[in-house]
Amino acid sequence: MSNKAETDVDKMDEEQPDFSQRFNEMRHRNHLVDCSFKVDDKIYYSHKLILSAASPVFEAMFYGALAEKQTVKIADIRSCVFERLLDFIYVGTIDFEGMLQIEEILELYYCAQKYMIDSLHKQCVNYFGKNIKPNNVLKILDIAYRMNLEDIIFSCLCVLKHFLSSGMSLSNIILESNHHLSKSCVDLILEDNYEVKDNVICMIRAWCITECEQNRLEMNSDSLKTVLQDIELPDKLKETIVDCSFTSFQPVTSGEKYSWTPVQRIHYKAVRPLIIGDEMCFEAGISCNRFIVLKSLSINSRLTPQLKQDELRRDTYTENIAVEICSKFSNKIEPIFRKQHFICDVPFNNSLEISLDNQIVLFPDIVYVVRLKWGPESLGYEYPRSILSSYGKCKQFRINFFESIYLETEGSILNGIICDLYK
Repeated sequence: MSNKAETDVDKMDEEQPDFSQRFNEMRHRNHLVDCSFKVDDKIYYSHKLILSAASPVFEAMFYGALAEKQTVKIADIRSCVFERLLDFIYVGTIDFEGMLQIEEILELYYCAQKYMIDSLHKQCVNYFGKNIKPNNVLKILDIAYRMNLEDIIFSCLCVLKHFLSSGMSLSNIILESNHHLSKSCVDLILEDNYEVKDNVICMIRAWCITECEQNRLEMNSDSLKTVLQDIELPDKLKETIVDCSFTSFQPVTSGEKYSWTPVQRIHYKAVRPLIIGDEMCFEAGISCNRFIVLKSLSINSRLTPQLKQDELRRDTYTENIAVEICSKFSNKIEPIFRKQHFICDVPFNNSLEISLDNQIVLFPDIVYVVRLKWGPESLGYEYPRSILSSYGKCKQFRINFFESIYLETEGSILNGIICDLYK
């Protein structure tokens, strides 16, 4: 083909009118329209021929044996979604990014099924295939299940099974979401996943917390049994969920790493030190508003002791301390961690991090009691105490700290913890 001929073709392509856009403008101006729909309180006018070309359902509606001659009432689709459906039929494209709510896209998928519009169905499936993520998979699954959208349900279950089998927990997403999962959706999730123990236990525990909030139930063992009674789970696993106050931490194997975050209390003022001998243990409580992985405790190290005659000055010492953590739920106290720690080369007058050998996942509906105990070899040593804030927080979660009422004015040696969200 000559350069002149190619130029003429390009010119013709540039001058070719966009009829689909013009047809849509005609619809918006109600020009030559011959059918109408009532959706919510709005009336939409359109062209039978264009709708029938896009959908065999519309073709039967307007040109079949029982053709509609009056305004068609639509009760199962919202007006904002029906408007997008008409735009797609006329123009052939859809702006998914402009749809702010996932419910709109799911309703649009429902429209594609209802009116048998294969091209719209394919675009919706492709969108969800690329955009199902940990923070939205449960919401998409729940809505799709209520609307009986089988392709989307299958996609969500495949993605969810991958998340759970890799060790991921969606417990905090459930707590933070403004969408509450239905019991039937929880049953659907558990059909193939309840054998994945720890992370699923946390996920179901999170759902129980939100279910209790929805029904204004106090969070205790009886309430847990009530909300779990209709869930399709083995009785033994239900008992585990009710009685469980923590779980072991299993690292996520999908390559996602934990970003350990120090959550520190604010220092107000120093008070009389803790003298070992007057007291042989220290006790404090912590609670959290999310599922967190506890890695270590941060406490004050010893004050520099007074030197005896001819004794050489030392800058460090060896700490010998027992750490015990108990859960307190429904007036039941259960030890969940206990270990004797020998920590060498601890600087005096400093901060001491006590790392737990096995990180544990703490639940948001439970109080945890931390006890520190010293042996007779620590008699006479002093640990600085301060009046500290009753909480520490970062962007994603908050940790509450408290001492016994009679110790509040005597201060604390627990400065904070190092932890991260259970992902």
